[in-house]
Amino acid sequence: MRKHGIGRWNYSEEAKKWVFVRQENGKRKYKYQIKTPKEFQELIKQLELLNNQLLHEKDPHKNKEIFEKMKKITKQLQNMKKIER
Repeated sequence: MRKHGIGRWNYSEEAKKWVFVRQENGKRKYKYQIKTPKEFQELIKQLELLNNQLLHEKDPHKNKEIFEKMKKITKQLQNMKKIER
């Protein structure tokens, strides 16, 4: 049985909706929405800003720092789609 992660937004391919799962009294409570969650949109904006910085930065050390930040954000975005089995 597939279960979405608790306490975070997940995208359900089956339902074609975003799902937020919270645990209440030992039971899972689900909130569905079609619109992309605010948290996801904010991460995308951060990623776009960092990408622009990366394109214009000449210093290799600063490029590495920016790239590491981008990797963290990308991982957060990927985790929003992850489904626990």
